[in-house]
Amino acid sequence: MIATSVVRRLFTSVGLAMLFVSLATKADPGDKPPFYQISYQGQIAYLLGSIHIGEANFFPLADQIEQAYQNSAALVVEADIRDANVPALLAKYGSKQLPMDAETQSILSQYCQDKLSFCAAIQSYAPWLQSMQVSIGRYAALGYSGNYGVDAVLVEKAGTKPIYQLESAEFQFELLSSFDADTQWSMVREAIEAPDADMLKLISAWRSGDETELADLMEGEMLREGETEMVEKMLWGRNQTMAQGIVKLMQSADTAQPLFVVVGAGHLVGQKSVQSYLLPLGVEAKNCWKQQCL
Repeated sequence: MIATSVVRRLFTSVGLAMLFVSLATKADPGDKPPFYQISYQGQIAYLLGSIHIGEANFFPLADQIEQAYQNSAALVVEADIRDANVPALLAKYGSKQLPMDAETQSILSQYCQDKLSFCAAIQSYAPWLQSMQVSIGRYAALGYSGNYGVDAVLVEKAGTKPIYQLESAEFQFELLSSFDADTQWSMVREAIEAPDADMLKLISAWRSGDETELADLMEGEMLREGETEMVEKMLWGRNQTMAQGIVKLMQSADTAQPLFVVVGAGHLVGQKSVQSYLLPLGVEAKNCWKQQCL
C-alpha cells in the first residue's frame, strides 16, 4: 500500500491544488519555512519552499522572505497556470477511467454514504484527480484552502513582475495521470483514510522549518516501504530538472534579476533536494535561517 505521504506530497511538491479550490491575522513570527539564497556567476536568487494550501494567518510571510520578494525583479514558479487551458487538460488527463479494485470499492462506498452529491460529481474523474479532490475537501474542513497556498498568493501579488515557470501545468497533469491503476486507487484510499493528525503534520513541519521532519514526510515513509520509483518520479527527477531550469534562467541575459523562486517545500528537503543538484552546477546555496541573506 502507498504511504500517506503520497497524499501529503501532492500539497508540497505539485502545484495543482490551487486549480481545483474555490474555498477559502498575522503570520506567526516563528514561521520558518525552507528559505535559501543561491548565487551563480554574480547573480543571486531566493528559493522558498511553499505549501500549496494555507490559511490567512500564513501571511504576511516572515520579514526576510517578504523583503526578498519585494526586492526581486521576477517570480519563478513550478507551473504558471494563468494561461493554461484547464478544461482541455482535465479532459485529456483527468478523466481516464481505470478498473477499481474491491478494497477501494468498499472504502469509497462507506465514505460516500453521507457525501452522495460530492461523490457523484467526482466519479467520472481519473483516480488521481479524485484523490486530490478528497484531500482538498478534507483540508478545507480543517480550515485550509488553495486560495492561501503560498505560490498562489505570490503569483497574485506579482503585479508587473515577469513570471517564469520551471515545468508546465500539462507536465504536472501528465505526471499524475501516468501512474498505474493500483497506485492511483491507493492514492484515493489514503486520501480518505489518512488521520487528520497525519495531514496536519505537514503544515506544522512547514511552518516550523523542520526540514528533517519534512523530508521524512515527503520521502522517508515511501523509501521505507520500498516505493523508490514513486519518490524518483515525484521528487528526485523533477528536482534535477528544476535545478537545471533555475541555472538556465540565472545565466540568461533575458531574465529579470534577481529571481524569487517558489517551489513545493518537498523539493528543498531530503537527500536529493534541488539544492543538491544546484551544487555540481556551480551554484552556492545558504540557508537564510542559519546565515545572513539580506
